[in-house]
Amino acid sequence: MGKIVTAFASLLLLSGCHASIRSTLPTPPTAEQIAELWVQPRDERNLFWGVGGQRLAPDPSATYKVIETKRGGFSMGLTVEGPDKRKWSAKMPPEATTEVVASRLLWGVGYHQPPIYYVGKWNAEDAPAENPQLPARFRESKPDLNGLHSDAVWSYYENPFVGTRELNGLLVMQVMLGNSDLKDDQNALYTLTEPLEVGQSFGRTGVLDAPRGDIKVFEDTPFIKGIAGGFVRFDYRGRHARLVDHMKPEDVRWICEKLERLTPKQWDDAFKAGGYAPEIADRYIKRFKQKIAEGLAVGR
Repeated sequence: MGKIVTAFASLLLLSGCHASIRSTLPTPPTAEQIAELWVQPRDERNLFWGVGGQRLAPDPSATYKVIETKRGGFSMGLTVEGPDKRKWSAKMPPEATTEVVASRLLWGVGYHQPPIYYVGKWNAEDAPAENPQLPARFRESKPDLNGLHSDAVWSYYENPFVGTRELNGLLVMQVMLGNSDLKDDQNALYTLTEPLEVGQSFGRTGVLDAPRGDIKVFEDTPFIKGIAGGFVRFDYRGRHARLVDHMKPEDVRWICEKLERLTPKQWDDAFKAGGYAPEIADRYIKRFKQKIAEGLAVGR
């Protein structure tokens, strides 16, 4: 039995505070422990279907029964059950699209993600709105994937990976995604019964009412402001900004090198998976690649 950590890229407002940022280990993590957070992808990953593949995707033609309506946060969500008794968390726009694409990109460079999918048109019984329902991000509560099971939440502030290149790279990527939501309960610790080789977005960060999924804002928001005291300074306005206060130029270059290796097909597939129109996807991809080039050049 093993464990993996998943870092979600969702868009709720931030809450809570932490006294310190510290490792929970007395010594640096081993390669085996690092693999709980990040692994080098062995092959080109399929960023359309993601880690769960087509096999675990929800059936868009099925009629789902609403079990619970969740109205907290920026996007409304539903807990639904399909005819096959599989239970899903369905998150509505605007976060439905951005969360799927962000998850695909994180998995594409080696960070672990649970299976999630975008469903553009679907029907539900006992829903608060008429059918068809709005497009939604579907995440299964207990996916049939190597015994994957969520045990607990996981904190950026206190974990075994604090100070490692892999965690720093993840935090830099969250800045690149425009993710304001770095609170603990957006991260999950999963248990696996069998080994598995797995690995507010797209807007401007902010403490209150940060834009979500706004292509113009994403294009216009700067990435790197400069270097001060040997650390990279980002245009990051989230409440947990101190998490990215001590990123070195080599941390930024490391994750940008990983992103640079994604193929044109992987970029296209990631945005198709989130239901983006090609003309909008192209603009996001162009801006991402500008940020990657900026990151590769920092400190040189």
